[in-house]
Parts: sequence; structure tokens; C-alpha cells
Amino acid sequence: MQTNKKFFLVTKEWLELKKMSVKYSSYVKYETVILKHIIPFFDDYTIEQINDDIIVSFFKELIDTQKYSNSTLHTIRYVMKSILEYAEKKYCIQTINFSFIKLNRSKGNLRILSENQKILLEKYCFNHYEPISIAILIALYGGLRIGEICALKWEDVDLNNGIITVSKTVERLKNKENMESKTILMILEPKTQTSKRIVPIPVFLKEYIQNYYDYLTVIDSSYYLLTNSEKIPDPRTIQNQFQRLCQDNNFQINFHSLRHTYATHCVMQEVDLKSLSEMLGHSNISTTLQLYVHSSIEFKMNQINKISAPVISQN
Repeated sequence: MQTNKKFFLVTKEWLELKKMSVKYSSYVKYETVILKHIIPFFDDYTIEQINDDIIVSFFKELIDTQKYSNSTLHTIRYVMKSILEYAEKKYCIQTINFSFIKLNRSKGNLRILSENQKILLEKYCFNHYEPISIAILIALYGGLRIGEICALKWEDVDLNNGIITVSKTVERLKNKENMESKTILMILEPKTQTSKRIVPIPVFLKEYIQNYYDYLTVIDSSYYLLTNSEKIPDPRTIQNQFQRLCQDNNFQINFHSLRHTYATHCVMQEVDLKSLSEMLGHSNISTTLQLYVHSSIEFKMNQINKISAPVISQN
């Protein structure tokens, strides 16, 4: 079948099909990738004009700019490959060989809090009953992501058994209604089924949350933890408050580093890796190993180097 159909029209068809089979958050991510990265490059192309060389050129341009994260590049690759596979089946275009597109899978260096930074945050949080305090402590001693913390309601916290149930996440996404607000906070299912989990918390954190609960005189268990109301907490607000608190203490780090700090300390304390993987909501233990096993090796190297060197006589 020969057609002079424009590539951007094929992307629209693909998006409409995807809308029926993926979560809204995934749909928005794919739409953003298409509008921001793919269409500007391929806008003037028909689907027959696209070949291996053009695809390689497109990705080379993206990579050479060094502006995009590994995650973004992998998403662009997935979307582009999927669109062209759709076009191949529907319009019989030539097969594009994506094996030429090799993207780095390295996770890079995960930043964690230094011991001094950790102490400074702990000192503030344990002395203040504020949303930012409880958010930081749940991330630092439960490993929850910021969206998962914002989605927590009081009914998700079982203080008798010392566990938190994670079943939702909060994301700010494009407003479906296209009204005055361009974006809207949405309560969503977690990214994967394994992200739905039960997380045990240490006794000292359970005691802090109990004191926080009593301090607020909570009325309704269906209220969100961070707002103590029906209002959905905004992850951006928590992130901004966290940044200000870090700046007040003369350091700068991302909120997600609290989760990395939690995982790294668990590894260093020799917490069972399968249990840790489940508490982090990873889909398999290999993900946990890939991200955090280096922490265990560095820790063990430091420990083993405490052994004194033997004294060798010169006889």
C-alpha cells in the first residue's frame, strides 16, 4: 500500500489507540513526548520517507544535545518504535531496524544524604508536627515516593501494627477538561502492581506519627495525612518546602534522595534483600540489586579494611 500520509497524522492514530489501553498518566507522557520531541523533527515527513538513516539521525541529535535524561530517551525510543510498528502493519511501510539505537541503561550515581544532612533533617522533623516533617520521615524511614506519601490517608496508617498501606499515588497531569486550570492533581493507581504494598515502620516513627495524630486532633480517617482534610496534597508543595528546609541548613538535595538513603541504609544494615525489594515496591529483586548492591560492597570494604595489617618480622 502506497500513501503520502503525513507522519504526524499516524502519530494521532496511534495515540487514540493507546488512549484505550493505557492509564491516563501514561497517555499524557506519550502525548508530551510526541508533541515536544518527535513532531518537531518529523513534521514534514510522510511515513514512506522515514528510514533507518533518518531514525539514527534523529536519536543522534537528541543524544548529542545532552539535555535529556536516560529515562526520557528510552520513552522516546519506545514511542517512536511503537508508532512505526503500527504504521508497518497498517500502511505496509518498510521495517525500521531499531537495533541501531543503543541507549545507555546506566542509572548514574544515586545521591543519598550525608550523615550530617540526615541529622539536621531529623532534628527539625522530630521537633515539628508539620506536613513537611511527617513527609520527610516517612520517606526516610519507609522509603515511600513523594506521590505515594501525598496519597496517604489516615486510614492507610495502622499504628497498632506499625504498618503503612501503599495503594495510590498523586500526580499533577494535564486537565482532561481543558478548563481554566491547565493541570490538575489526580489520585492514580501506582505504576506497577508491586508498588501496592504494606510497609513496616520502625517503632520511633510509629510513636512520632501517633503524637502527630494526637496533636492534630484528627476528625476523619478518610482525610489525607498531609492536609488533614479532603484536599489532595500537592507533591510540588512538599518538594518546594523540602528545598527551602535544605537551603536553611546549607545543602541541596532532591526529595527522592530520601528514598535512596532509606534503601542504602537498609542494605548497609543487612536487611534481607527480598524483603527490602518488596518494601520499596520493586517489581523484582534484580532491580533492588542493580540500584543498591554497590552500597553493600562499599560498606563491606570499609569494614574489612579495619583489619590491621600483619606485622612481618625481618628475620
